[in-house]
Amino acid sequence: MRSALPNAFQSICNPSHDDIARLATDSRGVTAIEYALIAALIAVAAIAAFTLVGTDLSNTFSFVASQL
Repeated sequence: MRSALPNAFQSICNPSHDDIARLATDSRGVTAIEYALIAALIAVAAIAAFTLVGTDLSNTFSFVASQL
């Protein structure tokens, strides 16, 4: 008897025990999440540093302008 779903869809809708075991041991998604968290941390640190440097630089220019 032939199924109504193509083979690719059958494997998605009816995963075997091997498919579930393979997904449980696959660590590629974990690595991607770790890289995303590291990138987010670097972005937050860069924004904080730029904000602090920008404020200090603005104060320095204001001081120099007032001295002129």
